[in-house]
Amino acid sequence: MYINGIAVNVVDVALVLFGICVVILLGCALLNRHLSVWFCDKMGWHLPPIAQGFDGCSFTGKCPRCEKDVLQDSQGNWF
Repeated sequence: MYINGIAVNVVDVALVLFGICVVILLGCALLNRHLSVWFCDKMGWHLPPIAQGFDGCSFTGKCPRCEKDVLQDSQGNWF
């Protein structure tokens, strides 16, 4: 195969494209993890805890993403 008069192997092109896709996916995964922690730390938006408890007044638990103790408000959100 020739691209602009240069002989190019199809397997080499496929490997380069695969490498680019891997780098993009790893970058997205790291960005997603960073943003997720940012939402917990800065915004106070936590994931629903895996293990929930009730202390007699409100539902409690630990956020699986940041390991902080969280409470559930009257609308079901965790903070």
